[in-house]
Amino acid sequence: MFFSKFFKKDRDHSYYLAQADKSLAAERYADARVDFLEAQSRCPAEAVEAAKRIKQGLCQAGDRLAELNLVEGEHAVNAGEAKKAADHFDLALELANDTGLKARANAGLKSLSQPRPSAAPAKSAAANHSHGGGSCASCGPDKHAQELVDPEESDVHEDDRFFLLVQPLPGDLPTRYAALGEKFVKAYLLIHEGNDAAAFPILKEMLVSSENDIVIYELALIMYRGGRPHECEELLNRALKLNPSNAAVYLALIHLKAETQNFPEAIEIANRMLGLGILPDQALILVGELHEAAGNQADAMEAWSKALEYKTVAKPAAERLVPLLSSQGRDAEAKYLAKQYLKGCC
Repeated sequence: MFFSKFFKKDRDHSYYLAQADKSLAAERYADARVDFLEAQSRCPAEAVEAAKRIKQGLCQAGDRLAELNLVEGEHAVNAGEAKKAADHFDLALELANDTGLKARANAGLKSLSQPRPSAAPAKSAAANHSHGGGSCASCGPDKHAQELVDPEESDVHEDDRFFLLVQPLPGDLPTRYAALGEKFVKAYLLIHEGNDAAAFPILKEMLVSSENDIVIYELALIMYRGGRPHECEELLNRALKLNPSNAAVYLALIHLKAETQNFPEAIEIANRMLGLGILPDQALILVGELHEAAGNQADAMEAWSKALEYKTVAKPAAERLVPLLSSQGRDAEAKYLAKQYLKGCC
């Protein structure tokens, strides 16, 4: 679920590993890969089992993202966009662990080196249509791919990394983030490299020309990470006034309130999302989690029961309801939900 990370605090590897596992189970492979990489960077040498899990997770997420790049690459070939296809096949090689996926990517790259007299002129690669970036923990980039990519195209991987990072954002935010231009891309990547100090003046400069809820939102998160939660909240509310439909701002406010155990206000914000029809599926899961954290088990179960109506969150809602029903002796209901929504689960 998207309510997994807004504010990057000084957590250990186990926190990010748990978040990555959740994203992987929910098939949010880009989000999972980011957290696996974070877990890997924080994993101590003695945590052998955790390191093994991180490596496996990186390869699994990488394979899934490689598959997406292969599909995009094949579409680009059919459209006559050779440069774009090469970028995707190259990324697939970097991300893939599976030998079959690597073979498909190599075959795609090889096909681009063959004369194609009937092909349309190649178009320039659109940065916001590609996936991936980086390599699987156990397998580095393929040298053959590097030979086929123009070495002067130094921004290919940077643009694709930006695309990879913004895809888990809710609603229309991935498109809106991509439309903010090169300065914002630079600031956003700096943030994800842990360099808030360098990103801050870039974002502040962007606000000089015009107010923008996304830029203000990213500044708010920098304030939080800098130990200034009150300024963070002020900026989030400012962003919300500019754009009352920005789902990420609502989710960040909920997270901020929940971290201080101000559950009534957090629940009110989540209910506001429901009233406005903003991510109602995720909002219901959140309402349930907040009620549970506040000790209101009945209200939590009510929210998760409503969430069962949404296919997107029916499984996580059932996963929360089944153990609660079982603990109340409602075994028949628990078994029904498990059979209906949790088929194939361990």
